[in-house]
Amino acid sequence: MSPSNFTPSSRRLAASFRRRLRGALLALGVVLAPATVLGAEPTQGVLIAVGGGSENPELMSEVLDLARGRASRVAIINTASERPSQSGTSYRRYFQETLGIAQADVLPLLTREQAYDEAVVEQLGRADLIYVTGGNQIRLAQTLAGTPAHGAILAAWQRGVVLAGTSAGAMVWGPSYITTGNSATAVLRSGAAGSVDTRDGLGLVPGVLVDTHFGREGRLGRLLVATAGVSKGIGLGVDEGTAAVITPDGVRVLGTGRVTVLDTGRATIGTAARGPLSVRNVEMHILASGEALRWRRDAAERRPMLPDRPDEPLSSGSLWMQGAEVVPPAAWFAQAAGPLAPSAGIFRRLPDEVVVLVGDGAQATGQRWQAALSAGNRTTVRVIQADQLRTALFAQYLAIAGGVVLIDDAAGTLAAKLAGEPAQLLRQQAGHLQFVSLGAASGLVGEAATRAGAELATGVRVAPGVVLHNDIWGAGTFERLALDALMAEGSLGIGLAPNNGVQLEGGTLSVHGEAPVLLVETRRVSLANPPAGSARDLRLHTLAPGERLRFPLQTP
Repeated sequence: MSPSNFTPSSRRLAASFRRRLRGALLALGVVLAPATVLGAEPTQGVLIAVGGGSENPELMSEVLDLARGRASRVAIINTASERPSQSGTSYRRYFQETLGIAQADVLPLLTREQAYDEAVVEQLGRADLIYVTGGNQIRLAQTLAGTPAHGAILAAWQRGVVLAGTSAGAMVWGPSYITTGNSATAVLRSGAAGSVDTRDGLGLVPGVLVDTHFGREGRLGRLLVATAGVSKGIGLGVDEGTAAVITPDGVRVLGTGRVTVLDTGRATIGTAARGPLSVRNVEMHILASGEALRWRRDAAERRPMLPDRPDEPLSSGSLWMQGAEVVPPAAWFAQAAGPLAPSAGIFRRLPDEVVVLVGDGAQATGQRWQAALSAGNRTTVRVIQADQLRTALFAQYLAIAGGVVLIDDAAGTLAAKLAGEPAQLLRQQAGHLQFVSLGAASGLVGEAATRAGAELATGVRVAPGVVLHNDIWGAGTFERLALDALMAEGSLGIGLAPNNGVQLEGGTLSVHGEAPVLLVETRRVSLANPPAGSARDLRLHTLAPGERLRFPLQTP
């Protein structure tokens, strides 16, 4: 995948933008360092990217402290606002009345003509803090790009003025910025029109791309796709009520949420044009409030905190894990006729006897699977509800069964019933069983993991060293997966979507379906704070359908 795959169709102003910017900067005596934020040329600037949400006085006080505190002269840019008159009045009152700032001015900067006004440039030159409001990032970037006001902002930043922005006002300062995009669509159709739309940014921090409202909107997938299009790029996902303080040395977190850092400097990108995302070896860090990450770190800072866990063999000869409870279509396995054979379906071969274990609220789904598996009367299928599970009878069924299907309900009744003796029976008989785990039950086959809330579900451990979650691109799901995998002594986290599944057989993990599967390695984490949900030196992979790798992962 080349950066051109992610280039938007709307770059018609790029050449004129560079000419105008060069002229504006020369007129102001500004010389931009050629290096990115990861390079060798330091600058004095501080960029504060706020993730959006309601204005937090405590957070804003910390932002002001990085300038001149309450003595700061604040220049407010509300170009992106949908209602500039209203937002300008609100922000001026907020800075003056709530934060106690004597001088807070809303700049008349709503059109490109105003961006050439000498008075605006002079006001930017006198500011200690330049604050850019949220709204429409396209309007903001197009109004400023290549104008004297743009040059004045860059000049102020280089001499040490604090530049802060929230939401759209935080997103436009890199080499490119995201205008639209949904994570599930982005990873499914990366590179295709409408996947993730990006446009040329304002070039303050050439190596960094910022996304906001990150955790609440579940934007990991779209940030990963956009960052993969930036050569050796850094992606920063900032939660609401949170600020990423970006300097030439690194990033520090203020506020109540977290900042997710994606580093694609060593990543291998193998996505076909317009196809599902395939990226391996993305370095990732999740930082909580008060934590910081240096861009350049020595070997001691990267030393793994967890001892190497033993590579336990998979107990089952064949294991299918799927993001949803539906019977998958045959098209999911059409690709298996080639390199993935002989694992051409859910079962290596359809057993004569299959036990379907269902949660008390999942009877209808269990019946659909019973009908699908017993078609043609070739297979005997026994459906057992959680409240009917009896250890002695269950042991007899397992002794003659060749396959087990796990289907849970939203309340987790099957997970609760399997804890203890039933789980032990499954592990004891796993050598001759083929396992299928679906939807909410997909995580039962591995280590213990949290459910949709904070409830812990016991893992059956027929797949030791693995933690699974379904619906990985939903809000907050990835963070739970990473933390669960970390707490399970450095396990491998596998994130599924409703339209995909993975097969683990003979030490090889293969991907089927329509969407990529996300893998997160936690065994090389160098620092972690589980109560805060933070960790450093995670490693991220997304595998497209048809791809496979050896398990356990052995990556550098």
